[in-house]
Amino acid sequence: MTTTTAPATAVGAPLLDVRGVTMRFGGLTAVNDVSMTVNQGEIVGLIGPNGAGKTTFFNCLTGLYVPTEGSVSYQGKVLPPKPHLVTQAGVARTFQNIRLFGNMTVLENVLVGRHTRTKEGLFSAILRGPGYHRAEAASRQRAMELLEFTGLAAKAEHLARNLPYGEQRKLEIARALASDPGLLLLDEPTAGMNPQETNAAEELVFAIRDLGIAILVIEHDMKFIFNLCDRTAVLVQGQKIVEGDKETVQNDERVITAYLGAPLETATSTDEQAEDAT
Repeated sequence: MTTTTAPATAVGAPLLDVRGVTMRFGGLTAVNDVSMTVNQGEIVGLIGPNGAGKTTFFNCLTGLYVPTEGSVSYQGKVLPPKPHLVTQAGVARTFQNIRLFGNMTVLENVLVGRHTRTKEGLFSAILRGPGYHRAEAASRQRAMELLEFTGLAAKAEHLARNLPYGEQRKLEIARALASDPGLLLLDEPTAGMNPQETNAAEELVFAIRDLGIAILVIEHDMKFIFNLCDRTAVLVQGQKIVEGDKETVQNDERVITAYLGAPLETATSTDEQAEDAT
């Protein structure tokens, strides 16, 4: 993968349609009436100060939380509030804190992500007939293709815990891609990375988009997000205050104020309060 800038892409119809999503935990409103879309062929960014509600919003999109109000639709159908059903529908995600199976190999981690696309049931697995072996071989082939795509094929038999941090991030992305999503949600994919790893992550995201997968990404690295995204939305204290291209967002006085540390109402972190309330 040698892409370093975003090539022009044809943006298609809305893929993800979020309307009026609100998430309350008791008396805390962590996400407040947020609406947005992600179209086919797009990379959309979601930024905001620490504790703005970004991860809580992601959790609402992927079934970890059931929104108090509003709806989340993918390809015109409301997503069920169950993470595995959201994945089956075609929406995959990574997490802010890496969640790999450290004592499993790199290949095995990707195979775990493949299970939503296999149709062999319990009895087939017990009997281990021809159908099971064909499905297992196909899953391993697809997993190796994804490891090749992410540059990890040479480490397929290594334990995930022994990978360098940047490669663990890549492995989590490969595992998400194993479910064959149409939309990939990335939660701070470059957190903790050095500049070289960040550049590699940028190239990987462009390559994923070139496969026809739309992307919604949370990130704190402004250079990364503005190089990457067609549009960017800004959350502050659970509210979307602006959405648009790089110039629109960078020149908005509310965004400048928020990042300089002058909050709209309170400096309390909505993401942290959401975790406490949960």
